[in-house]
Amino acid sequence: MHQGTSPAIRPAAHLMTLAVIAFATVCGAAQFWRTDLNPIAVPLSIYLTGPGGAYVRMTYYLMGVALIFFAVGSYRATAAPLRSGLALVLFTVPGLLLPVVAATELFKGTPYESLCALIHGLAAQCTFLTLSFGMLLLSSRWRRDLRLRAGRHLGAPLAWLATAVLWLQAFVHTLPHGLMQKLLIALILLWLAWAARQLLRAARQRYAGI
Repeated sequence: MHQGTSPAIRPAAHLMTLAVIAFATVCGAAQFWRTDLNPIAVPLSIYLTGPGGAYVRMTYYLMGVALIFFAVGSYRATAAPLRSGLALVLFTVPGLLLPVVAATELFKGTPYESLCALIHGLAAQCTFLTLSFGMLLLSSRWRRDLRLRAGRHLGAPLAWLATAVLWLQAFVHTLPHGLMQKLLIALILLWLAWAARQLLRAARQRYAGI
């Protein structure tokens, strides 16, 4: 069987491309239509409610589904000796958590607000952590994959830069939270777009590896 013919790879790439475009477009536009918010100071989660919040939540749900497909597609696209079950988990977990991050914001002003705020915070942090580690791990595996190493000079630096921004945000509290979080999200989106392109490249190539 040819690895490049796996039915999971091409749909995962197309879905992730769609999710990245939708997320970047809607969440980017929200920075302008929410004139009541300071985009430098407030994190993206604030945009999940209020005017246009439903559109932002939809992109979270779409990205969650795309990450689960991507987890499977990237596993199948990787050469068998380099496949990582841990990487599969590290992209599946944020796929499951992103809808939770979005939905918990809907409980503001209810008796469950405090509990949902706690769940929201934990889910968001876990999403960022698992994505950063997953990006680093998959980038390192793809650097050694004959079909996927062509773009290695972009993927690994993006993953390391996103991880650096994540930890900088965590330890340097004087930096504007909204700006740093959105920079981190932008780097993650760039990496996911790069990875989706890698999957499409893998889907076009055929060689025996399974």
